[in-house]
Amino acid sequence: MKEKAAYLKGLIDGLGIDENTKEGKVIKAMSELLSEMAETVDSIDEDVTHAYDQINDLSEELEDLEADLYEDEDAEDEEDDSDDSDDETESDDDDDNADVAGEPYYEVACPACGKTVYVSEDDLDAGEAICPSCKVAFEVALEDPEDDEAAENDGPVQYEVTCPACGATSVVDEEALLDGDPVCPSCGKPLDFEVTEE
Repeated sequence: MKEKAAYLKGLIDGLGIDENTKEGKVIKAMSELLSEMAETVDSIDEDVTHAYDQINDLSEELEDLEADLYEDEDAEDEEDDSDDSDDETESDDDDDNADVAGEPYYEVACPACGKTVYVSEDDLDAGEAICPSCKVAFEVALEDPEDDEAAENDGPVQYEVTCPACGATSVVDEEALLDGDPVCPSCGKPLDFEVTEE
């Protein structure tokens, strides 16, 4: 645009117009205005071109950031999927342990340490199970709810005691406490407790 304005100014100068006349002054002012406008427009074009370049650079950087972000999210999703599959595998393993060869199991609390023990039909048939935590053998049997209520009403009073030597908690019948000195099933040391009737 500068070149066109300069060419037009050259044509006007070549006409030999008298700048002292009214017409000459107007034409001279228009020529200078066109030159200034051409310089301004060229400067604006340069600024706009520079701005476009910066916008393109920012757009590319933004695309790179989005790609990295989505890659991280995909990696997290894959980890979550793998965790879910691990959980499913563990649950399958639990199901296998729970139903070995189609045999159901029952959850009972160990009378010695109170931890949950899984008892199978074979254990029920044998009438005995061994706690994997404290290694204490105890009797097991299926009972009717009515029998459970009767046992709760007629059964011996039990106490939950903590061994002063090792700190293990066990359940002891009142009869065992009254008959003699019970021992801790974990460490074998005597449990010294006195039972007083209120």
